[in-house]
Amino acid sequence: MRPWRNRRLQLVLLSLIWLCFIFVIYWYISHIESDSIKDFTPELLWWTDDMHWKYDETRQCGFSKCRVTNNRQRLSESLVILFYASNMKPHDFPMPRSSRHLWAMLHEESPRNVPYVPHDEFLQHFNYTSTFSRYSDMPLTTQYLPQVSDLTQLDYHTGHLSKQAFQFNGGLASVVFLQTDCNTMSGREDYVRELMKHMKVDSYGGCLHNRDLPDSLQKDYLNNLYSPELLRFLAHYKFMIAIENGVCEDYITEKFWRPLMIGVIPIYFGSPSIRDWQPKNKSAIYIDDFPNAGALAAFLNQLADNDTEYMSYLAHKVKRRQGIDNQKLLNHLITRTYSIKSDQQSDEHSLFHRFECFMCRQIHLTSPPRHADKRHYNCPLPPIHVPLEHQKEPKYGEDWRSMMNMGRCQAQLLNEFWRANQPYTEKQFTERLSKMVKNNKCD
Repeated sequence: MRPWRNRRLQLVLLSLIWLCFIFVIYWYISHIESDSIKDFTPELLWWTDDMHWKYDETRQCGFSKCRVTNNRQRLSESLVILFYASNMKPHDFPMPRSSRHLWAMLHEESPRNVPYVPHDEFLQHFNYTSTFSRYSDMPLTTQYLPQVSDLTQLDYHTGHLSKQAFQFNGGLASVVFLQTDCNTMSGREDYVRELMKHMKVDSYGGCLHNRDLPDSLQKDYLNNLYSPELLRFLAHYKFMIAIENGVCEDYITEKFWRPLMIGVIPIYFGSPSIRDWQPKNKSAIYIDDFPNAGALAAFLNQLADNDTEYMSYLAHKVKRRQGIDNQKLLNHLITRTYSIKSDQQSDEHSLFHRFECFMCRQIHLTSPPRHADKRHYNCPLPPIHVPLEHQKEPKYGEDWRSMMNMGRCQAQLLNEFWRANQPYTEKQFTERLSKMVKNNKCD
């Protein structure tokens, strides 16, 4: 029996030694790998020639760290190529594209300056997007609403009787219009011009200007859209024109949120899904509910003199205990990663820094890359415009349709170049595009 016991003891000792050896090897490899991972700093490259300054920073995003640069010489070292859509040029993309490169696009605006962006032929080549669409990877749908409490706070709210007094004593209209851009895809300026035929509208901006802002507000109001002085002034009005410059799902700007914040009823046209985002079921007047501006004016004149009915549109202000009814809006505000806060002016709170950190975290998560589609930039084509009298189209309607058709052609051509994965010049792109247009191959 003793030899058997000795052999058994030897086997146990050999097993223990083998297990210890495996543990040491595993610890050593794990230690080396963890140091390597710890020291690894992914690089993100901004691909834009509009950044004329040297930009090379280490971005700490929670537990994730990345290097962000605009030095195109570091293309081969970068994992993510960042694009700001407003500054993209169709002939300026990093070709050939490496299989290790992820493309990420940031765009908070409508497609008016980049008409090829809404098309699936273009979007499918991007792995991540941050746009106004709820289906974007970093949605900016409510970016112009700083926080939910802005909808219920009474800092700027003026009661109906006080608004009546300002109209009577100050000679104010019941409707205010504050815009400078007079050439929009939505036909905003055409609609307001028709509305002015049926009722008084105070227009303070460069578009259809008929009244001057107070002296203290005339300087650079466009960059101070949430200044307390401007908000207090606008709160004297009963209604505010809130027509977006373009119609896209979830494209909602300060034009909608600002009147809601100050207790003024927005007269809205823009996102077809806007009712998904209103604080209560009855928070705004929607232009597409009326056949034309004349019908809207008749409704506004009647509503302006009815205190009870008028205040029913401001329930998010006057019935604060009932809270915001829209649970979708509340959930979105809780989970969103970005909003414009008027009291945050530092670079760390900028949209660009937030986007950099978003992509930095995506890289560290090492999740399978995804691909964008047209839902990431959901804009109806051809462009939709406001309902004008006699079914007219806006003054620049044909120009905008032509531009968006050209955008479709550009997207198709970009898809061809990118699938070939070969470098191309501006001249080559322009010549091919001209041939496509000439041969009617853009539809």
